[in-house]
Amino acid sequence: MDKVMTMKEAIPRYVHSGDTLFVSGAQHGEPAAAMQEIIRQHIDHLTLICALVSTAGFMMGEGLVDTMITGYTPQDDRRSYAMAKAKANNPALTFKESSHFGIALALHAGQMGIPFIPTRCLVGSDMLKYNDDITMIKCPFTGENLGAVKAVVPDVGIIHVQRADAEGNAQKWGSLGVDQEGINASRTVIVTTEKIVPSDVIRRDPNRTIIPNFRVSAVVEQPFGAYPMHLAGCYSGDMFGLMMETGSEENYEAYMRDCVYGVSDWNEYLKVWRKKKGDEYFENLKIKNPILSEPIVTGY
Repeated sequence: MDKVMTMKEAIPRYVHSGDTLFVSGAQHGEPAAAMQEIIRQHIDHLTLICALVSTAGFMMGEGLVDTMITGYTPQDDRRSYAMAKAKANNPALTFKESSHFGIALALHAGQMGIPFIPTRCLVGSDMLKYNDDITMIKCPFTGENLGAVKAVVPDVGIIHVQRADAEGNAQKWGSLGVDQEGINASRTVIVTTEKIVPSDVIRRDPNRTIIPNFRVSAVVEQPFGAYPMHLAGCYSGDMFGLMMETGSEENYEAYMRDCVYGVSDWNEYLKVWRKKKGDEYFENLKIKNPILSEPIVTGY
């Protein structure tokens, strides 16, 4: 099966209304281009699980998310028009709160194929009052009380990486957050990448491979696919700049009209944003001459 496709092909093929969706990030390497395509396709009633994924606020603002499972959301309806609009568009919007480590545990259990995972954290907090996927159990070996976190197995996971080959072997480095747990717990995986590279590039540095090809359904080459977040070795971010520029009702609605619904894809979006910000803006974001380690070759 040819896995290489456009974002317009991959998103409607593999993301469906009602899915539980994992998106990579933790304020680094978020699949912003993929999330924008979900908005354009209006794929709704999603359960979203992520950690520190700031650009997910746009999906919420457009009323596509029913349930958010997260350790942190930066938006607040008193300070964010996107969040106020999210609650207006979908009054049933609910949050399942956890800690970042709690999110990692839930996804790690999903990755391992077990129904829950024990923990010593969370149970000393009020989390048990607000999240019914966290409970108490007795250890079968010691009899002591432990926490238990229910596994989350996303229907679909989307991850943005620095490079991948056409078969789907995807490599990512820098701050990974819960990317490895979340993407490997997901039943279906979409990889978006800055660049599709030959497989021998992947084999030269296998420790960077975050997910192997047999787990991947689609590979989408999308430069600047994580903007406005940074991507290690590729470009710096401008998260706070975009948040300021879309914070008010007028600016948010103009952004959605001109930069999301008013363009056909992410490449056209980048052209619109480049015209607004100037060529120098994007050139200044690029990391100049990044140096990656090369493995030592032995056996001569």
